[in-house]
Amino acid sequence: MSWTPTYHKRNLGNLDDLAPNTKAAAMKWYQYCIDKKIDVLIYETIRTVAQQRANIKSGASKSMKSYHLVGQALDFVPIIGGKAQWPRSVYASIPFISAIIHAEKLGFEAGYRWGWDAPHLQFNYRGYGTDKMPATSAAAVPAVSMGKEEVLSLQQKLTKLGLDTNGVDGVYGKGTTNAVMILQRRTGLAIDGIAGPQTLAKIEQLLKEKGLIGTPGIFRVVTGTFATPEAAEAAAKKMPYNARKGAEDNRIYTGVFTSLESAEEARALIEVEHGYNPRIKSYSESA
Repeated sequence: MSWTPTYHKRNLGNLDDLAPNTKAAAMKWYQYCIDKKIDVLIYETIRTVAQQRANIKSGASKSMKSYHLVGQALDFVPIIGGKAQWPRSVYASIPFISAIIHAEKLGFEAGYRWGWDAPHLQFNYRGYGTDKMPATSAAAVPAVSMGKEEVLSLQQKLTKLGLDTNGVDGVYGKGTTNAVMILQRRTGLAIDGIAGPQTLAKIEQLLKEKGLIGTPGIFRVVTGTFATPEAAEAAAKKMPYNARKGAEDNRIYTGVFTSLESAEEARALIEVEHGYNPRIKSYSESA
């Protein structure tokens, strides 16, 4: 049996969301990683519809310049011993730098070369938005007929699967909707954010199999360093997710996320609406 990356199923699911020409190039790159036994997690490709709506609503011109929004980019993190390794020095090491170089040969622009966005691979194709993007499903908070106790039970089960519902409170809000959509996308179900019979059956199946859909842990989104404490404080006041200036540096830290996927969505939104070179910091492992 051939070698399989740690997050193979998840990687394929994310790659499937890319625009067609970008996907074709990305699949060649991923096959290279498999052939060379380079373990990576492709943790983000296209933004969710909820993120896109938030970006457009914000009116920021940068919101239409992210190649993630048009399905022409992916972000990956090296995996060593089954765990994500975020330092740029890891991207610079063999075999991961070899993967970056091969991506460039396939036509990707590597964020690693920019000096501040090592996870990013961008397929320019014929320019921004020139690769036809796959159709996406609506992502407004759906109307549901579940009672509070049913929603509480759903949230508890989603949490066991490694998904962040933004609290177990019996409220079917955006956090629960996004968790359901992530599960639906990664298991091949129709993506509507509603926990209908098929989705509930899939949840029970995954619980019996003890499978994880999300990546549980403790995460925050952290920005780049501001020139002064005052600049960091001022910027933090304009950011969501309970953002605050760090106690010992001039970076901004969000509140805690309990899954990597939720932190990814927050990072993407902060990147598009505010900039500040946001990154995800894991607190799941001791330093």
